[in-house]
This record gives sequence, C-alpha cells and structure tokens, in this order.
Amino acid sequence: MKQRIAGLVGIAVLAGGGCGVVNNADEPAPAAAATAAIGSALPTPREGGGRESGSVRDAGDIPDPCTLLSGAEVRALTGRGVTQVDPDGASAGDVARFCQWQQEGGQLALFLSRTTAEEFRVTVAEAETVDGVGEDAYWHSGHLYVLYGTVQVDVYSRGASDERNLAGAKKVAQKVIPRI
Repeated sequence: MKQRIAGLVGIAVLAGGGCGVVNNADEPAPAAAATAAIGSALPTPREGGGRESGSVRDAGDIPDPCTLLSGAEVRALTGRGVTQVDPDGASAGDVARFCQWQQEGGQLALFLSRTTAEEFRVTVAEAETVDGVGEDAYWHSGHLYVLYGTVQVDVYSRGASDERNLAGAKKVAQKVIPRI
C-alpha cells in the first residue's frame, strides 16, 4: 500500500512539473519573466484616465486592470512601493480580469467582472455597506466590492490595518472607475 501511494505521489510530482505547476530552478517562472521589469511590458494608463474606446460600464470588453493604474499611482494610493506586477494573461473578451501588484509589506489586487445589480446585492450577512464609491459597495474579508453599471470592481488591499486598507481600497476604486 505504501508503495502504491509513493508511486502516485511520484507521478503527480512529475505530471505537475511538466505542466508548469512546479518550476524548474534552471528556467525562469513565466510570472517572473513577465514581471521582471515592473511596468516595462505593461501598457501605461492613459493620461487623465479614461479609455480610448469609451466606458465599458454596461457593455464591451472588460479592460486589463493592469492598464488602469501605474506603479506610481499604486504607491500614492496605498503608501507602499510596488515590487512586482502580476497580470492575468487573459484575452480581450474574457468576462473576468485581474491584476495584482505585489508590494513592500502588502499587496493590491484589482478584479473586474460582469454582474447585475441583483447578483451584486447577494452578499453575506457580515458584509459592511460602504458609502461614497460606485453605485453600491460593501466591504468583506479585506475586499471592497463596488458596483459600476454591470461591472463588479473588487479591490483587495493588504498591508495595513483594516481601516487603512478600506480607505486605500476606496481611493483605488474611485481612481479606476472613470477609466473602466
């Protein structure tokens, strides 16, 4: 029986290594290659916000969240420097997108997806209503969820107290909403 389990574990490790689950030490990880130079391969947010093709508030392709904030803006909004940017690698037309900014002592993540007002309002009892951002918003488990038309904006900020993380998440949401 022990040999059978050991054999299955060995097969799983080999299969995982071939699928990129386990990185070889000699090969750079895809995320590391994509984020080696922060922002160098990522599109730059447009000056003054906004999108060339107009808002996707109610229709259209959800934008790549990595293009909505520059590294300098992330630092200004959160108070933490950016050490790495992790884009989602998704394609135009995907219904959900994300970007993560790894930071000195924290993290900022921005998730965008399609929803309806009815779906958005299905929350857990512990969710705390948040005023002053979007059409509707609530805070739960370190995430600020904001409704903007048919787009759900989910901002996750980690690295400070809950109060400071929420304040930073609100600033991020207020900054990116006009750019969506």
